[in-house]
Amino acid sequence: MAEPTEPLRWQDGWTLVLASGSPQRSEILRSCGLKVDVRPTGADELDQGEPHVVAAANARAKAQAGRAGLTAAERERSVVLGADTLVALDGKIYGKPADEQQARDYLTELARAPHEVVGAITVIDPFGNAFEAVVTTMVEFRPLTPDEIAEQVALGEWEGRAGGYAIQLSGDRMVADIGEDRLNVVGLSLTALNGLVQGLLPAGSDGFERYTS
Repeated sequence: MAEPTEPLRWQDGWTLVLASGSPQRSEILRSCGLKVDVRPTGADELDQGEPHVVAAANARAKAQAGRAGLTAAERERSVVLGADTLVALDGKIYGKPADEQQARDYLTELARAPHEVVGAITVIDPFGNAFEAVVTTMVEFRPLTPDEIAEQVALGEWEGRAGGYAIQLSGDRMVADIGEDRLNVVGLSLTALNGLVQGLLPAGSDGFERYTS
């Protein structure tokens, strides 16, 4: 893959392909008025290693798999977007909990200190050039009692979500403080995407009201 030094400039006639089945990512993009062709991939994801490196590798793998799944004609007019979001504390990655007990354990540990939400984006243009960004947002939970954690887990929002919570849902009740780029925590940083692909997002699309208020 080539490594461009300047952002990609969006062109009329191109199609944005989202190589992800995340409903949050597709909703964020569509809420900006974008037409999105959603093509989830079965790309293998890493879950061990330095968080920023792992997130970047996963986003890259999804974008590459998404492009590989297109026909030759589709590739000529498609910009493929791969993204990954993971939660980390003291270098340890907290992935998607396997069950309720692990979800409780994750939230208990994450409540002890501010943690990182690392979001990575890879965009591959019609010519095969890759554009990449990694964003980190700090999240701090308020003090949580075991009963509060149990109640949160019982809602089932932990399923399929890194760290076992979702701030766009009731997980926001646990948050005492959140750094810049709330959308990065939800699943897709529009600020980072806008920096990679100029002209894709309409002016003022750096925040989606439902998730940023």
